[in-house]
Amino acid sequence: MAITEELYRSFGPKLIDAVVRVVRKEINTLRQEHSLPEYTLTQVATAIKDELDNIPDYPWMNDD
Repeated sequence: MAITEELYRSFGPKLIDAVVRVVRKEINTLRQEHSLPEYTLTQVATAIKDELDNIPDYPWMNDD
């Protein structure tokens, strides 16, 4: 199975976790170049939760 096919078969919490970890690594690489402290997974999770709290529900989320 090709790597892209394997990736596209991933879903849900595991995929979200992987994306957050990759983005965190990249952000921390950039922060290190500017002598800034690393972001922890907790800090990233808090930032994501805060952002989610500010996004209104999509119309389809309220359908019964």
